[in-house]
Amino acid sequence: MSDAITIEQLRYVRLGTADLKGAADFASRILGLQLVDRTDTAAYFRSDYRDHTLVYVDGLDAGQAIGFEVRDPDGLAHAERVLQEAGFVVARGDAEACAIRKVRQFVSFRMKAGYDIELVVRPLQSGWRYHGPRDAGITRLEGIALRGAPDASDQQVWTKLLGGKVSDWVGEAAYIRFDEAHHRIAVHPSQEKGILSIEFGVEDVDLVMQNAYHLRGAQARIVDGPGRRAASQQLFLSFAGPDGVNFSYVAEGERLAAPRRARQFPRKRDSFCAWGSDTHIPEYQ
Repeated sequence: MSDAITIEQLRYVRLGTADLKGAADFASRILGLQLVDRTDTAAYFRSDYRDHTLVYVDGLDAGQAIGFEVRDPDGLAHAERVLQEAGFVVARGDAEACAIRKVRQFVSFRMKAGYDIELVVRPLQSGWRYHGPRDAGITRLEGIALRGAPDASDQQVWTKLLGGKVSDWVGEAAYIRFDEAHHRIAVHPSQEKGILSIEFGVEDVDLVMQNAYHLRGAQARIVDGPGRRAASQQLFLSFAGPDGVNFSYVAEGERLAAPRRARQFPRKRDSFCAWGSDTHIPEYQ
């Protein structure tokens, strides 16, 4: 679609939390992210070259938001027009909201499944290497799994408006890419709403398994895996985080240097995990 919005990259996730102190402790001690900024109402964490990739905000009423970068102000204005013409209520962030997000400009809109999408211009980078509080082997914010509309109708927002390409389907769950990675977004039809899992890349299979032992020792609840996704060939390990949001470590995975047709996998457990691991997540059962 020629008029589609061009997404440059995934930038951050913002999560409202009922317990800011506990959520910040989880992000640092359990997940292994680097705390880079702390205010009375928010905690910012790094995983890579971005200034931050995860923000916990005090209060569940702060909601959930996913930030994507667009190239420049003209691209943002184009995105605003496309979304308004599609019937979305689009809000443009004021100077204070931009400062909180550490971006120059942004617009936001609400998806049916209850989270906001924020399109940002010139988000802050970091000139320092990421260095977490423990050697979790984290390399980057890799992707996000989302709960979507039960009838999968919201997937067209990602493909027709936001310019994503479907790499594969598992049942009606769509794995959507914006670059050479197999997917950055996975949208799973669900009766529930909100972000399903935030996924951080780690170096290799050894780090996936080392983190599994760390999580067990820290009494974190593993909810999916370890395993390998049949569609993307990603190794994964998912565990419960604060406020009903899961987190995952992922490694390896298919890269799509050239386009290929999207494949259809059946909606059954071995399509979500080729190793046959157990899961406590209904969307993956």
